[in-house]
Amino acid sequence: MTPHGLNKASSSNWKSPRAVIEQGHITLPGLCEWHAHHNPDYPMFRYADICGVKEIDYAHVWRAICRASSYIGSHTRHFEGRAPIAILANADTVTYCCTSLGIMQAGHTAFHISPRNGSAGVVDLLSRTQCRVMLVSPDIRASTLAQDVLRQIDVNLLPLPQFCDLFPPDSEKDQDEPQTSRRDDPQSPALILHSSGSTNHPKPIYWSQKRLVKFGTVSWHGEVDITGNVLGAHALPMFHAGGVAMCYTAICAGLILSVFEPSSPPTVPTSDNVFDGARSTSSDYLMTFPTFVEAWSQDADKVAHMKTMKGLMCGGAPLNQEVGDSLASQGISLITMYGCTEVGTISNFVPESPGMEWAYFRFAKWIDPVQVDQGDGTYELVVLSPQDCPLSVVNTKIGDQDAYATNDLVVRHPTKPDLWQLFGRKDDQIILSNGEKTNPTPIEHIIKEDPHVAGCIVFGQGKFQNGVLIDPAPDCHVSPGDQGSLVSYRNKIWPTIERANEFAPHHSRIFKEMILVTSPNKPLEYNAKGLPRRAPNLRQYHDEIEALYVEVERSAQTDIVAPATWDPETTRSFVDAVVEKVMQKRVPEYVDLFRHGCDSLQATWIRNTILHAIRGQSVEAAARIPMNIVFQAPTVMALTNAMLQALDSDRVHESTILDPITPDELVELAEQLSADLPDRPSQLSPPASNKDVVLITGTTGGFGCDVLEHLLRHDEVELVYAFNRPGVDVMERQRGRFVERGLDVGLLSSPKFQLVEAELDVPGFGIPTALLDEIRNRVTHIIHNAWKVDFKLGLSSFESDLQAVRNLVELSLSSRHTAPPKIVFISSVGVFSRCTMSPPIPEVPVEPSSAIESGYSASKWVAEKLLQNVSEHKGISTTIVRLGQVCGNRLGHWNEKEWFPAMIKSSLFTHSLPDVDGTASFIPSYPAARALVEMRNSTSPILHLVHPRPVSWHALITPIAEELRVPLVPYSTWLSALERSAADGFAANAEVDAMRQNPALRLLEFFRGQTVSAEKEAMGDVRLSTENAERASPELARLPRLGGDVSVSWVKAWRKSGFLPAA
Repeated sequence: MTPHGLNKASSSNWKSPRAVIEQGHITLPGLCEWHAHHNPDYPMFRYADICGVKEIDYAHVWRAICRASSYIGSHTRHFEGRAPIAILANADTVTYCCTSLGIMQAGHTAFHISPRNGSAGVVDLLSRTQCRVMLVSPDIRASTLAQDVLRQIDVNLLPLPQFCDLFPPDSEKDQDEPQTSRRDDPQSPALILHSSGSTNHPKPIYWSQKRLVKFGTVSWHGEVDITGNVLGAHALPMFHAGGVAMCYTAICAGLILSVFEPSSPPTVPTSDNVFDGARSTSSDYLMTFPTFVEAWSQDADKVAHMKTMKGLMCGGAPLNQEVGDSLASQGISLITMYGCTEVGTISNFVPESPGMEWAYFRFAKWIDPVQVDQGDGTYELVVLSPQDCPLSVVNTKIGDQDAYATNDLVVRHPTKPDLWQLFGRKDDQIILSNGEKTNPTPIEHIIKEDPHVAGCIVFGQGKFQNGVLIDPAPDCHVSPGDQGSLVSYRNKIWPTIERANEFAPHHSRIFKEMILVTSPNKPLEYNAKGLPRRAPNLRQYHDEIEALYVEVERSAQTDIVAPATWDPETTRSFVDAVVEKVMQKRVPEYVDLFRHGCDSLQATWIRNTILHAIRGQSVEAAARIPMNIVFQAPTVMALTNAMLQALDSDRVHESTILDPITPDELVELAEQLSADLPDRPSQLSPPASNKDVVLITGTTGGFGCDVLEHLLRHDEVELVYAFNRPGVDVMERQRGRFVERGLDVGLLSSPKFQLVEAELDVPGFGIPTALLDEIRNRVTHIIHNAWKVDFKLGLSSFESDLQAVRNLVELSLSSRHTAPPKIVFISSVGVFSRCTMSPPIPEVPVEPSSAIESGYSASKWVAEKLLQNVSEHKGISTTIVRLGQVCGNRLGHWNEKEWFPAMIKSSLFTHSLPDVDGTASFIPSYPAARALVEMRNSTSPILHLVHPRPVSWHALITPIAEELRVPLVPYSTWLSALERSAADGFAANAEVDAMRQNPALRLLEFFRGQTVSAEKEAMGDVRLSTENAERASPELARLPRLGGDVSVSWVKAWRKSGFLPAA
């Protein structure tokens, strides 16, 4: 071990151990002994001290390992066989690495434990691994933690060897003859690392010798030969998998590690000393964390030096996009590193030239990754376990092969399919009660950049909106009981929250009232990475979070001053201000808020603000405001009128606040939409082909997906234009839904398929003129499936859907074919919601009074009437297909947001299921879709697409009750249990906080409204005739009655998706 100036080792004087490694028997200590003989002068470590740059070669490293082995052996002679030896230490990299390898050389298993863990976490790790010996560094943090552990568990504490013990002065260094490396079983456990403990106590992860050596060879499969290069590893602790990875890569590939000068206590990494250490040792690469890179980006001198380096490796957290783009644009090679303790390095190590794609990575070739589509543009990464060198942890199977599901979500590069970006953790994804998803990771990352924030956790699982738990920075003195202090702190960090809101999806925005500040009496727990542990901290603050939701539910946007006098003008101005504040944009007073981007969360805030203002004027008036006011009065003017009516003391019931839908209104709207239709072209001709060319709308939805597959399979269909609303990765979404539903994804590559991003309610659909002309000249059939499904909305919220029908009618009329393209419209059995006809109801038009139960059913009736009008007066052949209750896809999965799955899941909470007299005509989606395709040429104007052979409710529900081990009870008994759970839930939580485990609470009014009648089906649906439908569709005519096996398949699919707990 001698000073060396700046002469670098080169790959030419490195004798590669690849041949002995590929034999599959050598261990890491054995590799170090091999290097001591074949590469004795080759450096493993490089560091700078006051005398200059020094290197430690493999001859000295091997002697240090042997000394550590002797030290361990002297304290474990009484052990029978292999035992775990823990290291709980803040130690320099050289000492830690050699001690760990010395434990392996002594025939034991090295166990790296982070001193950042709490004592409970360390005790749990020692208990799980039956570890009874722990090497402890002399610093206060580690020694104090060790003493706390000792008070809870019997463990033998030994002092960690010091650098001077392993590398004694020259006069003493040759007294001990080096040992010979042990002949160890390559599959024996050599190392234990542990998970970060983000959600619970850290878990031990066992690594075999063979797997560790394989881990060290990851760079063999990279794009750059790193042998002879120097990598700055100053920021990497050895109790972290990243530090372990670099040490073993050095041993296997000839990488030289640049580290801090060995000392006790060790040098604490800072952004400045890490950079200076790398620069002083002439490091080619530098591995670090995003916070350091972001600090260096502000220093022109450091930026200039980074330009001279081969690469800056960054991992552990996402790097700020703006910082990364700025550095990459200046020619700095940013390399995103990604891995996990259970697998090792996952990203390619080392890529040649990431350029402006620095945030993406390719998968390392030493692993076998599988991307499991989540159906929303994200994929869970699953790594297959090789039989010859199994993964440290397996938790799933792909086919018959063991695999590890990482729980990490990745997204594909939009144009380069082999590039991927880390999206977040699957279990971190927050699902709001309205079904929207929030990825908290990037939001938290932005908030944590605020100097006044030490840590934060976004929460909102099962709620209607997100909040954030903020741990103030140490120099911010915030008293939870001092409202003035809390308001001041929220205002201080609010610009950062707003910046996070700009990045976040609309539904994920955080309002100022949803900021919860931690209490000094309940400090957050942090994991080994220095990040707040999500689950334990949210459990710790459960009561405060629940109280916050209750308080916010009662509150509103109180900074908007209510008018002194409520007249039409001041009320309209107030509503206008509320809408603008919540939606962050002006909305014209007669424009539907939901068509302008309003979501359920924003509707709640608008409603709460209105209620707060009216309550200040009159408690009685506030009581007359319906809870769904924004859905029923979805424009500024409608809300204004509703408020004025509520304030009118002559009106005493909420039903008078809103004008109900009337039959005359439906007829008038249908006539308006039917008026002034264009004439047919003057010159007409037959279609060029005898085969059908179909335009279908809404194929990324479940039923539309199934219809699309049947169309693409059909020999008589030449081409399919699939119209879907514009968005990000529409084609990827289409593929994802095919996979999710068990359909043939290969059909989407067929020349018969053309995806078109179209805005149905816009004239010309917003597509290029040439494409529109092509469609106009070729299409023979139009299947209209796309429709907003929301039973809370008023009729005015469906104006865009109705305009889409009108536009499709105009498209049909503009066709130059002799017969205009036939229109098949997917209507709903909801048009019978108030039907008075005697069952079974024939396939005929119904009166508008039948459909006025909701805006949804009313809009479907208007569309039916419009098509009846154009068929009668314009000669377009139309078929209205009234679709009933679809009950599951090819894989047995039934959409979890619908009423029946909600009932089933809620039974786990109510401990019962309802048994009802009567039948159910549920129809599986896949055969229903095939039946629809067969119906496209029917001459019948109206068809009913429900199961022609209903089955008794009892036959369907009994197998489910048996699977879930809950009793069947009368419907009234079950409903009473549901109502009791609703009362309990709403007493403890806010109105919008219906618990996810009891989802039927959100549909309580629906269940209350169901009637049991001999003339109706089991849950109040009317019985329908299918005579014409069966004549039009052989598939429907031969459809077998549903059996108990189908019910069981639903349960299995819900269990597989996690909707229901495992059996």
